[in-house]
Amino acid sequence: MAISVKDIQEKEFGTQATGGYNIEQVDDFLDEISEQMAALVRENIELNRQIKTLEADVLTARKQAEAAEARTPDYNEKGYFQNLQNAMRESLIGAQRIADETTEEANRKAQKTVSDAQAQADQITVSARDKANALVSKAQEEADAISAEAKTRVDTLQARYDALKASAAAYKEEFSRLLDSQANALRESNGLF
Repeated sequence: MAISVKDIQEKEFGTQATGGYNIEQVDDFLDEISEQMAALVRENIELNRQIKTLEADVLTARKQAEAAEARTPDYNEKGYFQNLQNAMRESLIGAQRIADETTEEANRKAQKTVSDAQAQADQITVSARDKANALVSKAQEEADAISAEAKTRVDTLQARYDALKASAAAYKEEFSRLLDSQANALRESNGLF
């Protein structure tokens, strides 16, 4: 499907939350491409107009030659008409050749412009992809570092928790032993009073 100037001007790209294309650069690039394509379209229209003018001139020249030939039926010099016919034929061939060369040149320029634009678009795409990959790698590295730090903290807190739990159990056991010894002491001292 052929891309028109309007398609380029109205083209929108999606973006991602963590990166993506630089919208201003993409818009500037699309504006540049649309200007170049618009210039090529104008040039192509002008060349087509010139071709039509040349074709009209050729047609007019043919009609004039036919009219001239029709007006001089009594002229008997056969070489004159042959020379005139050859001159007209050469003029027509020359005009057709110029029209063909003009069309070919316009097509070459248009194809070169489109090729250059495609190369620039490919280069921008590769650059954007490389930047996106770099951003993803950097984000992954940061996420890995945060995850490692969080694991270290969790391990530290778990060790502290285990130490406190062991300390609480030891304290409970010691307190229980103290209570038992105090209860025994009270029982033994009941006999004294």
